[in-house]
Amino acid sequence: MFAEHSWYFRNSLVRANYENLSIGIHKTEKFLIQFLSNFLLDENHVLKNREMHIHYVDQVNDTVNEDIISLIKQNKHITANDIKERLNFSLSTVKRKIKALKEKGLIEQIGSDKTGYWKIIGK
Repeated sequence: MFAEHSWYFRNSLVRANYENLSIGIHKTEKFLIQFLSNFLLDENHVLKNREMHIHYVDQVNDTVNEDIISLIKQNKHITANDIKERLNFSLSTVKRKIKALKEKGLIEQIGSDKTGYWKIIGK
């Protein structure tokens, strides 16, 4: 059993001891218990390493994106400079976030930078 599932066993030990509360990752013995239940109690849990993967979600970026979309909802003619001032970010950061929102298909700029306006597509 250990030879066949050594990588799973190793990863289950890591997940049982790894915690990073600042990004919402908590310790879990779930995978170690499944392994040991199969080994000691002859149970039949499916042991897949991919189920242990930590899916990090950048909550700060999600919040910033929501803030930008919220500002656009309030004023469809808002400029990147206005967003920069309201969110207290650098202009390059705001432009990068706006570009990412455009690429995700969440917003679209109609018209020119000076006389155009924002259209929210994906929300």
